[in-house]
Amino acid sequence: MTVSSAAPATMLDVARAAGVSRATVSRVFTAPSSVAEETRTKVMDAVAQLNYVLNSAARSLRSGRSNTIALLVGDIAQPFHSQLAKAVAHAAEGRGYSVLLCDLDHSITRLERLLESLPLQGVDGVILATGDDIDTDAVRAAIREAEERDTKVLLGTPQLAGIATLVMTTDYESVAYQATKHLLDQERWPVALLGGGASSVLSPLLKQGYLRACSEAGHSAADAMLAVTEYSTDAARAATQGLLSGPVRPEGIVASSVSVALGAMSALADAGLGAPGQIGLVACEEVLLAEQLRPRLTTVGTKLDLQGAAMADALIDAIQGNSAESQDWVPQLNLRESSAR
Repeated sequence: MTVSSAAPATMLDVARAAGVSRATVSRVFTAPSSVAEETRTKVMDAVAQLNYVLNSAARSLRSGRSNTIALLVGDIAQPFHSQLAKAVAHAAEGRGYSVLLCDLDHSITRLERLLESLPLQGVDGVILATGDDIDTDAVRAAIREAEERDTKVLLGTPQLAGIATLVMTTDYESVAYQATKHLLDQERWPVALLGGGASSVLSPLLKQGYLRACSEAGHSAADAMLAVTEYSTDAARAATQGLLSGPVRPEGIVASSVSVALGAMSALADAGLGAPGQIGLVACEEVLLAEQLRPRLTTVGTKLDLQGAAMADALIDAIQGNSAESQDWVPQLNLRESSAR
C-alpha cells in the first residue's frame, strides 16, 4: 500500500497494510505484551513502511517535544527499581515532564518492542535501568533507531557503551569489594558471595570485586565461597540453606541485592543464626527497606533519590538541547546492625 507524501499515514492505513484491526494497532503501541509476537511484527513492519507517526507525536512536533519520558526497569517488584522510579518521577514532574513506567519483567523481547514503539508514541526520552544482559544486535539497533528519531536514550546499565546519548552507572565491582572487605576487616572467614545468575550483567562485576577483596586479605580464589541464586527471596533462602548445610559454614555473607539478603536473613533465622552475631550480612545495594528491617541491614550502594533525580535531569537536559554528561556513581558503605560483631 502506498500513501502520498501529502497525506500522512493514519492508524487505519497501518491496520490495512498489516491485515489487522485498528484496535490491534493501538494495542501494539499501548500494551505490546497483549499482542502476539507475529502480529506485532506485522504491525511494526507496516509502521516502518508507511513512516507512520502517532497523532499525539505529530501534534507534539509543533512545540518540538511531548514532555514525556519513559523509564524501563528490569523488575518493578524489586525495591531498587521501585525506589528509583519514584525518584525519577518526582524530578521529571518538577521540570514539567510526565513519566511512563514500563516493567520489562526480564524480557528482552519486550525491551526490543518498547524501544521500537515508544519513539512512535512521541516519547522524548528513555531511561533504561536493568541489570539483565541486554547486549544484543536487536537492542543496539533499536537504540540507534530511537536516537535517530530524536528520542534520547540514557543507559543506567554497565553495558552497550557508545550506543546511547548518556550513560549513568554504578561501579558494581567496587560495591562487592567494599562489602566483602568490610566483613574481612572484622576477621570473618570464610565469606560467601550470594550472587546472581548468568542472566545478570552485574554478576561478573560483583564476583570480581569479591575476589579482589579476598585476594588482598590473603585468600585464594580456590578458597572462595560462591553461591549462585536468582534475584528472589525464595531462591536466596534455598541458596543460603545450601551454604549452611555445607562442610564449612560461612562467617559472613555478601548478598547481591536486598531481595537476596531477605532470603538469606530468613534462612539464618530458621537455623538459629540470625544476624547480627555469628554470621555478618551485607547487601550490594542501598534502598530504604534496609533501614526498616530488623536487624537493620548493612549495605553498599548509592543514594537512589539523588541518582534517580540526576538521571531525569540529565535526560531532560539532553532533550532540551542543553549540556548533559554521563556519570559513574561511587558506592558507599552504610553500616548497620546486620554486620555487627
